[in-house]
Amino acid sequence: MFLIFIVHCSLLTAHYCDYHHQCLYLIIINPSGSDPHLNVLTMNVSYSQVIASILLSFCGYSLSNAQSSPEFVTCSDSLLRFCVNDDGVRLPQNNQIFLGEEHPDATRGSVHVTRSMIVSGGCGSLLNYKVELLLEDSTTVVMLQPLTEVILDTAGEATLVFDTELSPDVDIMLSGIPYNSSCTENYAIIWTAIDSCDTEVICSEKLHLFDCSPPIPGPSSGPHTSNLPNGCFLILFAKDFDTGSLDDRYSFDEMLFSFEQNSYTPTRTIVCQWPFNVELHWSVWIADKGEDYNCNGHIAWNERNKVEQPVTIIIHDDPFGLCCEPVDLDSILSGRITTVPGNAGISQVYVTATQVGHPYPTYVTDADGRYSFGIAPIGQPVTIKAERNDNHKNGVSTIDLVKIQKHLLGRDTLDSPYLLIAADANNSQNVSAIDLIELRKLVLGIYTELPANKSWRFVRADYVFQDPMDPWFGLPWPAEEIGSITITDITNQDSLDFYGIKIGDVNHSVKPNLTGILPRDSYAPIKLLTDQQFYRTGDIINVPVRVSSDQTLSGFQFTMTASGLEVINILPGAIAVTEENYALFGDKFTMSWFDENNIEVSKGDVLFTIQLRATSHGNLNQSLSINSDITDAELYLENEETFLPILSFQNKSIENGLEIISCAPNPWKEETSVSFYLPESDQVVFSLFDVAGRQVYSETQFLKNGYHEYQLHSSEFADRGVMFFEISTSSDKAVRKMIVLD
Repeated sequence: MFLIFIVHCSLLTAHYCDYHHQCLYLIIINPSGSDPHLNVLTMNVSYSQVIASILLSFCGYSLSNAQSSPEFVTCSDSLLRFCVNDDGVRLPQNNQIFLGEEHPDATRGSVHVTRSMIVSGGCGSLLNYKVELLLEDSTTVVMLQPLTEVILDTAGEATLVFDTELSPDVDIMLSGIPYNSSCTENYAIIWTAIDSCDTEVICSEKLHLFDCSPPIPGPSSGPHTSNLPNGCFLILFAKDFDTGSLDDRYSFDEMLFSFEQNSYTPTRTIVCQWPFNVELHWSVWIADKGEDYNCNGHIAWNERNKVEQPVTIIIHDDPFGLCCEPVDLDSILSGRITTVPGNAGISQVYVTATQVGHPYPTYVTDADGRYSFGIAPIGQPVTIKAERNDNHKNGVSTIDLVKIQKHLLGRDTLDSPYLLIAADANNSQNVSAIDLIELRKLVLGIYTELPANKSWRFVRADYVFQDPMDPWFGLPWPAEEIGSITITDITNQDSLDFYGIKIGDVNHSVKPNLTGILPRDSYAPIKLLTDQQFYRTGDIINVPVRVSSDQTLSGFQFTMTASGLEVINILPGAIAVTEENYALFGDKFTMSWFDENNIEVSKGDVLFTIQLRATSHGNLNQSLSINSDITDAELYLENEETFLPILSFQNKSIENGLEIISCAPNPWKEETSVSFYLPESDQVVFSLFDVAGRQVYSETQFLKNGYHEYQLHSSEFADRGVMFFEISTSSDKAVRKMIVLD
């Protein structure tokens, strides 16, 4: 029979309680012998699982059965199929869609991927993890996330993350992971987690990356003109109508073009069924090479990503007019829908013609904004209406809020009925502060569309407002006389044109033909500054955002990503920021602020301070960034001059003096790098201790103040396992726990 005692080391000696860990004596006494046998083991109190395992082993249980191991909570057994429509998957900035197919640095057929994994349990409060990618050949391994230390939260869990844009592999960092080469080929993501007792667990996930991005149509052109030849037989090829489409994966020569959406119809034969000498509005469907989703060895038309491109064509009869009878041009109603001012055509406007006793298909305008109907001459009036209700944020930014606010204050009046209609965001037939609130929610991404209004309003081009400064006077809005045109005599037409008004856009920045992915406007960058900070899970950190130069600031808007951080509050500084100025979206938040009076800021002024809580450990340089993911990044100076804000990080002196910033890799086998900050030049001693407090390595150097890295090699000492690395100066010391592998 054995007697087992566990005694806290502080009752016996203080030597073993150094370096911020506590130890236990495990005393085993055999009373049946003449002299009790005393066996002393030292244990770190964080190794409660190990102690339990030793106790159980004396009772005949297996150590492996008693010890707790980390466990992957969200590891997926099924095949993960991802494309750019999924969260965390996006095209790299060097893709040929953004750079152009002929650009020497352009890439194709790859995506960046961000993915997370939850791990629970394990020995101790620290975990180290790495993420690797096993390529299709099943032998080549690429590092996605190098060995990284995380801390378990109070629930005993940690979130592991990899982002291919941060991969140490240069090709992956720049271009992402290529799409899989066939329907049967997959990648494997290998997640490896190692706890403080050197227990390693692995999660392997199958990954298939496929292309779901349709091509991007080239710029609109036309109308295209074709002549019916002497043989009265004309074949048109859909490909001839393309003006330089781009695809994220394939070249132009690999695309297919069709006159039909649901079947591959690359040609259209023209005889006498089409009217001559008028604009005909068709569609060409552009398809990429696609993927053999059902693995039958054939890529069907419905397995290709497709996009519609409106085209306009005018067909002329043969030179002698002998092929076909001419169509009565008096039965054609046609018009154009444009912006005010600028007279730019508006595409994707749904135009309807209504005539009693005769239905007509809805017409969708092309990039020139034109529409036409062949009207039956049955003596009934025809009513034409226009509607478009998509992409509510198009053309709406914080600078529009500035202009509307100035109008409300009487300082810079919106001087046309069309601008007043555009400013009426809530469709209340007047312009008020409520419109500002609605539009700010749209800018911040709280709204994806205005709840009480459409994205566009249309007014017949020949309409005369009774009071230009009150466009709603005298008529309910929207009134038939304003938003539609009724023709009572199709042989005697008046103007059939409309003006399109983009709601919320009062600075005329709308892109009237915006329907898909387009490169963002290129603005000159302007820096916002903050200090580099290192943090650990649970830390509350304040991030002051400063201006880098003297400026007259009018406003700004942007999206900020805060990976591994939770926004608690945004505090005012040189500008007055309230909860109305920002919106939270998980690990992102948006901001929109303006001052119609402009404010003068000086270099170094703190605009505002972001208060954050760390949900994992890391540093701001890797976690915080300004982008346009939800709200476009724009900064406005006086006279509405627009710039691109970027966040830049500065190293600062660490207020607490000597500090170990990181140790990577950890755990490590052959060598590791310890980065630290030295506040003053001094004699520095580097020491390594085992868990018993015995020094196993020491070196002394004189170093100047600043940031340093110290390389530690396992060949310089014999001990392995849990160790404590100490950096000490004449006035301070810092300690970091590490695991040295055999």
